[in-house]
Amino acid sequence: MLDLQRGQKESIRKLCGGLSLDVELYHKAPMEIDVTCFGLDGTGRLSDERYFIFYNQKESPEGAIRLGPGPATGTVRFHLELDQLPPQIVKLSLTAAIDGVQTLRGLEKGYVRLLHGAAEMARYSYSGAEFQGERAIVACEIYRKGDDWRINAVGRGFNGGLKALVESFGGSVLPGTAPTPPPAPAAGGSRRTASPSRSAGSAPADLGSIVSSLPKHVCARMDNLARQCRGETEFLASLYKNMFSALAKYPKVAERSVKVVMCADASGSMFDMYRNGRVQRAVDKFFAFATTLSDEGYMDLWAFAAKSRQLGAVTMDNVRDYTFAESGGFERWMSMLNYQYNNEPEAMRDIMMIYGALRTPTLVLFLTDGRLSSDWEIEEILIKTSRFPIFWQFVGLHGEEYGILDRLDTIDGRYINNADFLKTGDIDDLSDGALYSRLLSQVDAWLDELAFKRMLEQ
Repeated sequence: MLDLQRGQKESIRKLCGGLSLDVELYHKAPMEIDVTCFGLDGTGRLSDERYFIFYNQKESPEGAIRLGPGPATGTVRFHLELDQLPPQIVKLSLTAAIDGVQTLRGLEKGYVRLLHGAAEMARYSYSGAEFQGERAIVACEIYRKGDDWRINAVGRGFNGGLKALVESFGGSVLPGTAPTPPPAPAAGGSRRTASPSRSAGSAPADLGSIVSSLPKHVCARMDNLARQCRGETEFLASLYKNMFSALAKYPKVAERSVKVVMCADASGSMFDMYRNGRVQRAVDKFFAFATTLSDEGYMDLWAFAAKSRQLGAVTMDNVRDYTFAESGGFERWMSMLNYQYNNEPEAMRDIMMIYGALRTPTLVLFLTDGRLSSDWEIEEILIKTSRFPIFWQFVGLHGEEYGILDRLDTIDGRYINNADFLKTGDIDDLSDGALYSRLLSQVDAWLDELAFKRMLEQ
């Protein structure tokens, strides 16, 4: 039996000897947990609600997915015949969600395992210690890979419960409703309409108005990015959609290429946030943001603890599991950077040295959980870099004691306003559209000031 680690991917054929198997989910918790399966298309959307399998709709149309009780208390099983699924269904996302005000922090134990007959072939385990305010989790994904299928141990939490899950797959849940099965595709007994439905997206709602408000080269860039969201990168499609809509509200930002660099705290206090995928989720969101604002197609990434280092660029090829695989994964980063304390000024000075002389405006997305090493050094660097086209967007993630970041507007001596602080308990506390709009509003004002003071002229 194979013990899967978060982010690990394995072949279903190799594990189970074929494409017929059972997937069992188990949860021990002092609250009721609803387990569901979303059958998604190539864009990561629930485009056919007959493939939303849950307690009130237990079977897909052809019977390739069947939900039933497990043999023990707290277990449910999905029987899968993957080779019988229609070609438009390319991924199954197996999830668990709770109702009410409780959170997954109270989960004593949970796992998802693959069974071939009575034999357990693989297991991915998790517990409430990995979560904070989340009320739903994507336990694993099973997705097409050529003529095979693969399992991905995801373990990603959502603060909004089942509603957040449905919306992340392109649907919506009407207020006060619970998921219910869709109408039967052929004549027969009547059913209530399913609450998950295609979302109209954020304003501007009309695609034509979005396209007309943005330069042609930006629309071409977005079209190219959307075409690449297939297979293991299809989860980016919804991020690009929200970014595209947000950018339409700030068309001036689209007129000039902006380089985006991510700098992530990799000190020991961040360990749990790497392990439970919060930092990976930030990488996902920031990568979509970065590749929208320039034609580079990648995002530079730096990590720091006592020391700082530039890691490999985030690309379409590695974004999916970047924090778990790049340069040995986050545990390796922490080791080589001396995880015992965080040294923000060293990382900022390294970034200033590399990007300060560039003519291209550079936005640094600086992720930290607080307890900064030196307020006065950070203040000094912000004053110095205010003469360069660099903007420091600090993002506080589930931290405390942010020091000077809470008082950026008190820093005197800066030539331009070159920093902002966004404090959040979790990167998903803001919707993707709201996050992108917040970031773009800062970039918009900064670019205006750069232009007014002629800092971008040759």
